[in-house]
Amino acid sequence: MIPYRELILAISMLAASAVQAAPRDTVPLTADWRFKLGDQPMAAQAATFDDAGWSRVSLPHNWNRMGGTAERRTDYQNVHGAGWYRRTFATPDSLGDRRAWIEIDAASIIADVWVNGVHLGRHAGAFARFRFDATAALKPAGDNILVIRVDNSSPRDPGSPTAEVLPMNGDWPMYGGLYRGVSLVMTDPVRVAMRDFGGPGIYARTLTADATRAKVSVTTRLENDRRRAAGVRVQATVLDATGRTVATAATPATIAATGSGVTTQTIAVPTPHLWNGVADPYLYTLRVEVVGKGGAMLDRVEQPLGIRTFRIDPDTGFHLNGRALPLRGVSRHQDRPVKGWAIDDADIAEDMAIIKDIGANTLRLAHYQHADAAYAATDKAGLVTWAEIPLVDRSAPWASATTTPGFAANAEQQLRELIRQNYNHPSIAVWSIANEVNLEAAKGRGTSNARPLLERLQRVVHDEDPSRPATLADCCGSIPAEARAGLDTVAGITDVIGYNRYHGWYANDVNLLGPDLARLHKLYPHQPISISEYGAGGALTQHSDDPRGGPIAAFGRPHPEEFQNYILEESWRQIAAAPFVWASWVWNMFDFSNELRLEGDLTDTNDKGLVTFDRRTKKDAYYFYKANWSADPFVHLTGSRHADRPYPLAEVKAYSNQPTLRLTLNGRAIGTATCAMGICRWPNVALTPGDNRFEASGDGVADTMTWRFAGRADTYAIRAGTLTGGVGKDGKRWGSDVFMIGGTGHFRDQPSSSRGGQPGPVRPVAGTVDQAPYESWREGNFRYAIPVAKGRYRVTLHLFEPVADKHRGQRVFTVAAEGKAMGKPIDMVREAGGAMTALTRRFTVDVGDGVLDLSFAGQAGDAMVSGIEVEPS
Repeated sequence: MIPYRELILAISMLAASAVQAAPRDTVPLTADWRFKLGDQPMAAQAATFDDAGWSRVSLPHNWNRMGGTAERRTDYQNVHGAGWYRRTFATPDSLGDRRAWIEIDAASIIADVWVNGVHLGRHAGAFARFRFDATAALKPAGDNILVIRVDNSSPRDPGSPTAEVLPMNGDWPMYGGLYRGVSLVMTDPVRVAMRDFGGPGIYARTLTADATRAKVSVTTRLENDRRRAAGVRVQATVLDATGRTVATAATPATIAATGSGVTTQTIAVPTPHLWNGVADPYLYTLRVEVVGKGGAMLDRVEQPLGIRTFRIDPDTGFHLNGRALPLRGVSRHQDRPVKGWAIDDADIAEDMAIIKDIGANTLRLAHYQHADAAYAATDKAGLVTWAEIPLVDRSAPWASATTTPGFAANAEQQLRELIRQNYNHPSIAVWSIANEVNLEAAKGRGTSNARPLLERLQRVVHDEDPSRPATLADCCGSIPAEARAGLDTVAGITDVIGYNRYHGWYANDVNLLGPDLARLHKLYPHQPISISEYGAGGALTQHSDDPRGGPIAAFGRPHPEEFQNYILEESWRQIAAAPFVWASWVWNMFDFSNELRLEGDLTDTNDKGLVTFDRRTKKDAYYFYKANWSADPFVHLTGSRHADRPYPLAEVKAYSNQPTLRLTLNGRAIGTATCAMGICRWPNVALTPGDNRFEASGDGVADTMTWRFAGRADTYAIRAGTLTGGVGKDGKRWGSDVFMIGGTGHFRDQPSSSRGGQPGPVRPVAGTVDQAPYESWREGNFRYAIPVAKGRYRVTLHLFEPVADKHRGQRVFTVAAEGKAMGKPIDMVREAGGAMTALTRRFTVDVGDGVLDLSFAGQAGDAMVSGIEVEPS
């Protein structure tokens, strides 16, 4: 039997060993919260407050819900203001003389924290981790009451507590709540710093690295809450992926009483295994231990360590570990349906798996600091990452024309939090200090004076992290000569830059992207250029037979999926041809919520994602990028959701990384297509009445889809000037504009020109019971080349004058078929009897070459046509 005194000694040694093994303890506080939306009496902070009537919730939690549905969600919630959280927790028996900290991973937007009625502090900023020392407020034993008041009031509201807290605006909602974790952390009074902008207190960067040796600098910030100086040893250890020690360094340090200190060590790692992006994202672990007298372990902190070097060249782009690596990727918002921002690690892992599947090698985590698990996931996936603070749209509070001291201080605080908390993630390549910071000024809503603040934040990046460049995403005033009065140019400030460019979506011509990039590169030859955003909306239920057929309603409806494909195909073609572009990010990987958008086929949603908000459906454009970025063999037939086809001929298109594909229709061989930039095409495939089952196949891979065709051969009903088709009163299926050459398409009723605006009322065209052929028009001098078999055809033209104040003689044009004039010139107003009144013209024509040629030429003003019907005579 073990003697009593020896038993006590053994237990004491075991206890000491346990403390040394885990000198820092973390207790999650995620369950058993009481929650109340809306402000409460300040007595709600008190331990005696009765919260029995409050809801029971667990963390992560937020109180807003929106987006992802065609109509506004039935559980829609967009309340801004205060929400209260309360729960009890026991004082740990193991606390002793250690310090106790309340650690909150994020609270949106402002959080006040009390323990047992003692106010620990306030944090302003929705995205970063923060901590408060709760030691003095804890009871020696028993239960404590933790109360957190969170406030996501809009900064636009008069007297708002968020008036100087970033962001002022943004193309996403500011969800409210404790949407990440809360923990109780216990540390020794002598430790790695906890009062360090929420950071880990240890910071490592690669100084040099080659095949034989790497030098890693490790900075450790120390704190001492005792009333006497503390002599310690800081022990830094590098562990490989198996846990084996590969390098160490030890440095003595003395920390003043109730003071702080810093040590910097250089560790030599022999034959380093480099972090090499998606090809080989190898991670070491950096362990830093603070050892006191007699070898007592006072603290231990571990962080990821990826040994790598990189540089960004203005002409040759991004280089990782000495090799050029063109960066091609996507951007990500953190929200999901119902959950909002209250996502978990499994959600993040699912997102990263999808991003890896598409073949991306870089990720922009926009427009704010994401969860630590997201940056850890990019480390493990090898995704070179853009990290960002929420300085968006404005560089000043709404009530001020210039940056105020409080606003600037909050921007600096959020930037230091971002850098300190994520410094050790090797995937992060750049720190972004702003996104479209002068957008509001560019829209004429206030002035822009962003340069002083941006220059200050640039200096903060250099001060905090000399190993990474500062960047920003620029939208407006990029060229000084184009800057309006009151709009300053922000390009040229940061070390590198990203341009948000939506040619073909918000701007008119997608083919201007390449020339725009070349112009910017010439204007700022020493500043490396990236494309921080480009993209287009894509709706699963809206489709086009030709995405070049009409204008896009960027701020409204519809957003045909085929138009998204077209814009991204043409954008990527130009980006890939510009070697000086060091990175590009599609906006966006996933659809995301926005309380101001009524666009595409969704409400409260930005539909520019390559994947739907719920992550269940990959849009066609997803597979275009996979064809260009991924080596995993695959085939994807596009247009499967555009299943009911209006025309007897249609292009069949596939995305694939195979060099060639074979196509069959209902088992019959159609032919082999050569794939270029991931696109494989079979033009003018003849459909048969009923189901048309296609199979595209390559080397061991295939995809199938079925289209339905209810029409007849050589029969067309074309809605001119528009991207989408429709169904007439008589059940006739009209297709979108096709086979057109020249001219300009127009909506009959212009959709909203501002985000979230409602379109105006539909103006009916008089003189017809069927509006389907009159909802759009093409005008100018233009022609149609419609493929048909040889023979005689009956053609019906649907016309109307869309301009209400047009008079006789102001729009006169001719129509020719197969080169022959079809009657006298048409004077629209005279023949229709007035504007906005239907007019039809019918004629027959013989076609001998397999193409029906229709030409429209203006004599006075522009020619126009609204609908074209063709059928065998």
